[in-house]
Amino acid sequence: MVTSATTALRPLDDLLIVEVGNTIATAYAGQLLADLGARVVRVDDLAASDALAAQEPTVGSDDATISAVWLHLNRQKESVQLDLTREAGRTVLSNLIARADVLLDGLGVDALANLGLPHDGLRDTNARLVLVSMTHFGLTGPYRDLHGSDLVVEALSGLLNMVGFPDREPLKLGGSQGQYATGLSAFTGTLAALAARDRLGHGQLVDVSMIETVAFSEWKSAAYYEADGDVRYRVGNQSHWLVLEANDGYVAVVYQDDNFVGLQNMTGIEELRDPRFAKRADRATHADELRDLLAPWFKERSKLDVYHEGQSNGVPLGFVATIDDLVNSPQYAARGFWQHVDYPGIGDAVYPGRAFHLSGVDLPSGRAPQPGEHTAAVVAEVAGSGGEANH
Repeated sequence: MVTSATTALRPLDDLLIVEVGNTIATAYAGQLLADLGARVVRVDDLAASDALAAQEPTVGSDDATISAVWLHLNRQKESVQLDLTREAGRTVLSNLIARADVLLDGLGVDALANLGLPHDGLRDTNARLVLVSMTHFGLTGPYRDLHGSDLVVEALSGLLNMVGFPDREPLKLGGSQGQYATGLSAFTGTLAALAARDRLGHGQLVDVSMIETVAFSEWKSAAYYEADGDVRYRVGNQSHWLVLEANDGYVAVVYQDDNFVGLQNMTGIEELRDPRFAKRADRATHADELRDLLAPWFKERSKLDVYHEGQSNGVPLGFVATIDDLVNSPQYAARGFWQHVDYPGIGDAVYPGRAFHLSGVDLPSGRAPQPGEHTAAVVAEVAGSGGEANH
């Protein structure tokens, strides 16, 4: 990791970000902005269920539990709870947005308008506001009002068509990859809009679509289709890679033309030199035979031993890491990726840190707030006087 003298000044110091909506995408975009020093105020609607706070697993005592995902995605933020069915709650939110540099809107298409806070009106009140909308399908087009989810978006973006085996139904990616990718797209769009504001003097609307984010991620299918008109489908293991079982887990190995010799040398299996494995296309055709030849050698060894042997022989090879492997990895430790955060009533917890480092800038991590922890202070701040905690 690059090291140098650090400064207390962070890139987004003095910026106020208001975050509404309980999606992972919204929370992740807010977390990344908070990591860069912005003040991020998360506003939750007391009249609506908080899907993010309800996500399992939960941590804490029987008397007070909270979602571990919520704690992870809301580090370094302030938490405000308002009843947005009441005029008082909507007024506080409106006044807060009027002061904000950025509004992260994950409530859904027209949700703010239905509260009497339409996008155009918010930007008329605050001309410097960067308004970032995150929806499944975007604010325009025939799909804008449709219901979505990670699975639906993976299907409609074409990604689902590429995952799995050709003789079976497609497979969904694990976790909430579309949500996190959308949060990263929103973060990127936010930074671009803030840079433009410095030159133009006014903010703009950043319209982030999850379906476009995921479709862009699977760019090769579209590029290949443009080149030759062929539709690509999932190929399973009929490719230039295999996932093989070690004696304590799994190992992923890539065997393109420039490293197949390394695989031959590493394993010492003479049959790998047979002409039917000589070219990449041949190896894809005979993938099942190749798997049968390699499987016993891999099964006799630990995943870590195979990993080191492969790397020393120039074979792109990695063991399939569990979360225990990740937390104890010397690579992540050397780069300070894991962050220790102390949360009241729960104690020390380890969370993933940011995926980038800035030389000369100190980017500390702080804990997530307790739900509603900053409501009274923020209500007083925007109103110029005190107020009830649950407006």
